[in-house]
Amino acid sequence: MDGAARLLQTPAIMAADTAMQHRARAFVPTDARQLRTRRMLRDALLALLERKQFAEISVRDIVAEAGIGYATFFRHHASKEELLDEIAAEQIEHLMSLAMPLLAERDTRASCVALCRYVGEHRALWSALLAGGAAGTLRAEFIRLAKGGAAKVRSSGWLPVELGAVYGVGATIEILTWWLQRPAGEYSAEHIAEFLDRLVVTPSTVAGRRDAPRRARRSTSPSRRSPS
Repeated sequence: MDGAARLLQTPAIMAADTAMQHRARAFVPTDARQLRTRRMLRDALLALLERKQFAEISVRDIVAEAGIGYATFFRHHASKEELLDEIAAEQIEHLMSLAMPLLAERDTRASCVALCRYVGEHRALWSALLAGGAAGTLRAEFIRLAKGGAAKVRSSGWLPVELGAVYGVGATIEILTWWLQRPAGEYSAEHIAEFLDRLVVTPSTVAGRRDAPRRARRSTSPSRRSPS
């Protein structure tokens, strides 16, 4: 295991990742009725998050919104936090599909705008994901997908691709968290996209392009001998 990979194996990230894998193995619904019930629970929590904070939502609130029995909830999820974890994994997968062009150095500002607009359009949900019970799961899932996607991204040469992906994930989460903690409307998605592009994306891509000619010259220049 290289240094960058070891940086990712913190106890918190490993615990969250292990918990997600365990829950996925423990219950994988295939019956159409089970799938429909889980979708109803997911939609109910999403609807409630538009009206109140996650900490204020109870399991009884969720089942009342979904129109199903209280005991039915626990046939699918051990807690409301587990349900939020499932939503987090889905949201991160979608967000990564928007963020990966950012790592590929293609039209970075447009990629940042797309990412921030999506988060802004789902502000209540992402506030719950970043500040609520799913924060650990969100970070672990974000990093897991970034590590997988990093293998498909062209390296800038000076920076290991995986390390660049992990740095980008951490910085992106911190910027989004800061934004969502501010009053709604204070900063637009386009403003945050500019911050993300200038603080995180552009410095890495510009440095990579500037460094490439120097590396090329070093690789082609003859070695110098020390004067005797």
